[in-house]
Amino acid sequence: MTDPAPDALDALVGVHQYLIRHPDPDETCAAWRRFCREHGCEWVTTWDTHAYHETDEQSLALDGHPRFDDIPQEDLDAAILRIVDTEGPVHLVPLTRRLLQAAGFARAGSRIQARIHQRRATLGAAGRFRLQGEFTGRPEQFAVPCLRDWSALPDPLRQLDHVPDCELMLSLVRTVAEAGRLDADTAMNDALHRMGFIRLTENARERLQAPLTRTLELGLLRERAGHLEPGVAAFRRPRPADTAPS
Repeated sequence: MTDPAPDALDALVGVHQYLIRHPDPDETCAAWRRFCREHGCEWVTTWDTHAYHETDEQSLALDGHPRFDDIPQEDLDAAILRIVDTEGPVHLVPLTRRLLQAAGFARAGSRIQARIHQRRATLGAAGRFRLQGEFTGRPEQFAVPCLRDWSALPDPLRQLDHVPDCELMLSLVRTVAEAGRLDADTAMNDALHRMGFIRLTENARERLQAPLTRTLELGLLRERAGHLEPGVAAFRRPRPADTAPS
């Protein structure tokens, strides 16, 4: 049996990558997160995009207390976990804002901030979620990032610093994979645009440097002749397609 000609092999690789980029309903970001919650994953490139889903603040049930300190600990912990499950990995600023608005407070004084930080740290130490700098999320949320459209968020929340590195990495990987080959500036600009951010400023370029470097380290992207191309790792799955998550 002879090996397929190089152009035939390239065609097979192209078909494989096309199928992965157009997943079945059981290979969505949510499905892979369910799978990785049970089995553990290091990274899964997901290919579906959704609007940023904000937590329903009424559902947090924190109102009716004259002071933030009066909120029962179990209620505050439940609210933090609900926000994480809805928006994780979530930055500390949006997390704090959700809690404040749900409790009916306009600003976070030092006592309120200290209590939120303390509960976040305690829940993290107990393994309820993972802390990564100012971001809070379940392990599977970091391993399986979902690409979200941030454009409808209010300006105080629609900040690039509030986007976790894993989501920026995902946007870069998908942008390059769909184009096939891009220079770094075009990849960064297009990756931001698809998430609802207007343009690549110097601050944005600096913010994207660490995520871009990480994609290269993990083999999600590769650099060749001054351009970025998708790496083999961008198309890997935790297990064969015939046992895809459901």
